[in-house]
Amino acid sequence: AGDYIVKDVDGNYLTLLPAVIERLLDQQRLVEEKQQAESALHQTLQELEERVASRTADLQRSNEQLRAEIAERARVEEALRQSEARNRSIVETAIDGIITIDERGTVESFNSAAEHIFGYRAADVIGQNVNILMPSPDREQHDTYLKHYLQTGERKIIGIGREVVGLHQDGTTFSMDLAVGEMLVGDRRMFTGIVRNITDRKQAAQEMQRADRLALVGQLASGLAHEIGTPLNVIAGNAELLRMDLQAQQFDTDILEAIVRQTDRITGLVQQLLTFARAKNEAMGPFPLREPLFHALRLLETRLSHEGITTSIHVPENLPLLWGAADQVEQVFLNVLVNAWHAMPDGGEVTIHAHELDKDQVQITFRDTGMGMTAEAIDKAFDPFFSTKGEQGTGLGLAICKQIIDNHQGQMRLESTPGAGATIIIDFIQANLND
Repeated sequence: AGDYIVKDVDGNYLTLLPAVIERLLDQQRLVEEKQQAESALHQTLQELEERVASRTADLQRSNEQLRAEIAERARVEEALRQSEARNRSIVETAIDGIITIDERGTVESFNSAAEHIFGYRAADVIGQNVNILMPSPDREQHDTYLKHYLQTGERKIIGIGREVVGLHQDGTTFSMDLAVGEMLVGDRRMFTGIVRNITDRKQAAQEMQRADRLALVGQLASGLAHEIGTPLNVIAGNAELLRMDLQAQQFDTDILEAIVRQTDRITGLVQQLLTFARAKNEAMGPFPLREPLFHALRLLETRLSHEGITTSIHVPENLPLLWGAADQVEQVFLNVLVNAWHAMPDGGEVTIHAHELDKDQVQITFRDTGMGMTAEAIDKAFDPFFSTKGEQGTGLGLAICKQIIDNHQGQMRLESTPGAGATIIIDFIQANLND
């Protein structure tokens, strides 16, 4: 009943109005839905943009934080590298040997000073047991000691330090100070040993002690020589007169002859004391080494020949002149040759070599084929009153020689092996004729 017909301007019939209206309403709904969809899309895009912006800001902050962490890590790594380089430089430039080992005694580091002290390259020692640096019996006992310490904590040297003996690559031994510390690296127990060769220090101390003894002897020598010499001459003279008188009466003179022999021996000792006391008083000047040497050889030539001792001399004529007192140097040569003679009671040979050591020094060596000396005797050979000859020696011969050579700014040393002879080595300074 509500339907009615409507014509358009051309007279055509149109659809029913409700259908038209419905279509219009559908179109309106479509427009509204499109607008809603566009609005929702816009809102979604806006939310997405905001979310992207937020995520971008978060990412920027994360990147900045990451860059800061990277920079800090780089700074820490560089500081660590510098610290390691500094520590390595300290270890490598230290004058003391620094050695680290693990709890099995295996060497893990070996600095340059240790290379110099022991004569090994670090590459030859690292990975080896540290006992290769020790002479017997320490070498055989070291692993047992280390194991005992790890089991009981009982210390003999760890954390304490003491003087020990080291073994050089060439087989020689030397005195050294050793301090051992313990540390943990992670869960590993490590030990650090710090070593110092004290050979020179001990020699210097021994030289100082010897010099003190020599100074004391020198102070006593002048006074004692006079105080002993005068009454000794009276005793010797009277004993000789009494001996001659008893001989004339055909009495036994053995006791008096013993008195004369002993007074002669004391007289010789007094003369050596005087020589010792006057060793610094003679004027010095240039002289050829051959002059005092051949003079001393001429004085002993007959006696050496009688004892079956031959001499082999290799002393060039063109050696530089020496600086010193020729008479005192002759006394040194006499004492050295007499010692060689006494060391060869069954005969033997003395070989004498001399050569220019460098532009400032000349070296002469006396090598005999005698009985040799022990290491203990060598250490004391230049001490006053030390003698290996018993009552036949005064113990002043080599002490006087050493003092004379020291006064000549030279060096004198002794090398020997029991049963293989001995060698005296003397270094003299050359005379500088341009001064």
